[in-house]
Amino acid sequence: MKNLLLLMSLILLTIGCHTSPPTETDLYIYLDFTEGQDYSQQITDDLDNYAELLQVGEDGSPNFGKVKIFPLYDLASARSKTVKLKKGKAEFEANKFLRQKEVDKFKTKLSTALLAINDTYTGKALKRSHLIEPICKGMQKLNKSDATNKVVLIYSDMLENSTIANFHGKSKHTKDWQQRIDAACDPEDVADLAIYVVYPVDKKNDGKITKAAEFWTAYFASKGADDETFRFDTEIDL
Repeated sequence: MKNLLLLMSLILLTIGCHTSPPTETDLYIYLDFTEGQDYSQQITDDLDNYAELLQVGEDGSPNFGKVKIFPLYDLASARSKTVKLKKGKAEFEANKFLRQKEVDKFKTKLSTALLAINDTYTGKALKRSHLIEPICKGMQKLNKSDATNKVVLIYSDMLENSTIANFHGKSKHTKDWQQRIDAACDPEDVADLAIYVVYPVDKKNDGKITKAAEFWTAYFASKGADDETFRFDTEIDL
């Protein structure tokens, strides 16, 4: 009997040692509507990716966090919507089936919120595009967050067209642009952020997007990002 109790104690001790506490993630999603984009299909296709970015896949994970959704348009400020996923129970206490139902309910709420913003802003091309200021303001907030993981997901070609910089103009991407960006809003340090830029395949603006990718890669590198933490691609590369 003593041996059995000792064995059970060792098993419980082992489980306790290898069970990590739930991880919190803050995910900020930006949707660029400056060309009248419609993201309804992309939202549906990427819904599981949002869950993966929060580290809650199909395994009943207790990880948790919140998603803030921002539209990007012709103003430097943007109102956001927030969807939260509560913390799950520790692994040895959890009912994975019930937890997965909570995660699925969260994904439904997130999809509804994203599609509501999409329905509000899609359909009309704008003369100006204020991208970096609202993105930067979000990064500043994330830098103050206590979350373990901080993720920025931007659906955009990143072709700023404002008084800060005009990526559609003939002038080259210069250091003056970076100085004006920093004067408007300086994210300062993004080393703790994972940044995903998902840009559209656009034959008309392909050359501009390529140059924009070079500029923003260099810009965020100057703020502490590297190849692992800053990604500029046509899809979410997980």
